[in-house]
Amino acid sequence: MHELEATVIAVADFIQIIFEAASVLVVAAGGVAFVIALLKRGTNSSASARHVLAKYLIHALELQLAADIIATATDPSLQEIGKLAAIAVIRTFLNYFLVLEMRTEKETK
Repeated sequence: MHELEATVIAVADFIQIIFEAASVLVVAAGGVAFVIALLKRGTNSSASARHVLAKYLIHALELQLAADIIATATDPSLQEIGKLAAIAVIRTFLNYFLVLEMRTEKETK
C-alpha cells in the first residue's frame, strides 16, 4: 500500500502543477485579451475591457483553488486545512466581487 500511496501523491503533485500552470496561462491570456479589447474599442470603453479581464481572472482563481485542494488532499494536516480554508475564503471573496463588478457594469450599459 505504501507504493500505491507514493504513486497517488506523485500523480496529485503533478496534477497540482498542471492546474497552477493553467492558471498562469489563463491570467496571461486574459492580459492579452484585455489589451486587444482596449485597442479594438479604444480607451473610451475600458469598462468593457475590464469585463474581459475579469472573466479570465475568475477562471484563474478557480484553477488556483483546485490546485490548493489537491495539495491539501495529499497532506491533510490541520495546518494545511487551515491554510486551505483561509485561501478558499479569500479567493471566494475575490471571485464574488469580480462577478458583482461584471454584473454592475453589464447593467449600466
